[in-house]
Amino acid sequence: MSVNASTTVKAPLETVLKTFVDEAFVRHVSDRAGTQLESFEVSGDTNTTFTVTTVRTMSADKLPDVVQKFVKGAVKLNQVDTYDAPAADGSRNARTEIKAHGLPVGANATQTLKPTGEETVIDVAGDVVANIPLVGKKIAAAAEPYIGKALTLQARAAESWIAKH
Repeated sequence: MSVNASTTVKAPLETVLKTFVDEAFVRHVSDRAGTQLESFEVSGDTNTTFTVTTVRTMSADKLPDVVQKFVKGAVKLNQVDTYDAPAADGSRNARTEIKAHGLPVGANATQTLKPTGEETVIDVAGDVVANIPLVGKKIAAAAEPYIGKALTLQARAAESWIAKH
């Protein structure tokens, strides 16, 4: 199931990127999304190529109904964002891979952060995959709206965070 979403953060790209790699911000967004941040690690220099690994736990009641029957209690989500060095125009691309432990469900996406003056446009394009016979497509379709909601939540939380910090 293909996923496409776009949003704008009212802050310069460098500020947005610093916010996205701030563990306190990631914990704040995780709390707002109803997930528990288990671990967060930035590997490499954020001025060049680097990787962010985030592990969260989400209770089954936060998942789409069609997924809840496959989850007992909670699911652990492992997210790896691999950022490219800045392009000539200052934009950054990140490849995102999300895996759900214990479920054959995941997502792969490309995020593009583009500077537009004092704002940053974030575009996400990717795929949600659920390799479960008979219901995999339903699960992928149910997960798709969550991607757009998560991106919007992250963008609004970033604006608020930046204004306060």
